[in-house]
Amino acid sequence: MIYLLDQNNGQAWYFEVDEEGTAFRQMLLEDGKESKISNQKKFEFFLSDQDLDINDPNFIRILREEFEQLWQTLNQDQQPLWQKIKQTLPTGTIVNGYIEVFYPQGVIVNIPAYSALGLADYEECAANSKQKNMHKDLQVQAEIIGYDDVNLWVLLGHPKVSDERWN
Repeated sequence: MIYLLDQNNGQAWYFEVDEEGTAFRQMLLEDGKESKISNQKKFEFFLSDQDLDINDPNFIRILREEFEQLWQTLNQDQQPLWQKIKQTLPTGTIVNGYIEVFYPQGVIVNIPAYSALGLADYEECAANSKQKNMHKDLQVQAEIIGYDDVNLWVLLGHPKVSDERWN
């Protein structure tokens, strides 16, 4: 992975991208405003849907450690909830939620009953979907198969995507 920083007009954009420029994690710090981070839905989901030109002269390459330190700091307030989610949702638990967004990592599923976000494999969701075109708000039922401690997401297996929207 490559770690990039773009600073201008009181904004600092941080990106974790692959060699093609696909963003997997992103942070935005703005003067006088609450920071945004791609693994949480504070306002809306927040991750570039365009590949970045990693050779753009506006980008400064930074060390992974610098990115990770800031990532940990911005996620620190979520740690108590994350620990509670992991205790409440052991592997094997069946959960219900809805599709929030599609990320390069897969399908992000909101699990409102537990204030949790889950990550399901896109291909597995598509294979188990009642619709040809998956989209935001479709209901999903899946099994907890693990935990992503970096993004604070539960990992979902055996997802079944319904043709009904979440209420």
